[in-house]
Amino acid sequence: MGQAHVSKKIHLDAPIDLVFERITDHEAMNDWPGIGACRLVKEGTPRNGLGAVREVKARGLGLLEEVVHYEPPFRYDYKITKGLPVDHLGSVRLSPTEGGVELSWEVQMTSRWPFVCEVVGNLLGKGLDEALAWFKAETEKVAAER
Repeated sequence: MGQAHVSKKIHLDAPIDLVFERITDHEAMNDWPGIGACRLVKEGTPRNGLGAVREVKARGLGLLEEVVHYEPPFRYDYKITKGLPVDHLGSVRLSPTEGGVELSWEVQMTSRWPFVCEVVGNLLGKGLDEALAWFKAETEKVAAER
């Protein structure tokens, strides 16, 4: 069985509530680099929270992702339920720091085929680098305007 772990961290100069609001806004992911489309197909509790399901079109793939843990403004976890040949569990955690927030995005993947996790993990890591750099710049811009 194959396994992979992807871990990314960034620091944002923005309030934790704003970062959490923006990182859990499913429809706003339409603007993220590498995302062709994203829409909420099932509302959670609250709307973007526990049980929410989003459909994501990214780099030629159609994915369904379900929010499986929701703890504002510190954490949300999601799993991909359709569209990848791996089991994918992601966790986004926010920690207040002096002057901002540390965002940690962790993904655990397993697959029956060892090489698949390695390939998917490498692609995801590169995509997350680009997406999180964009998210940081956009979120800090919004924070500065408030």
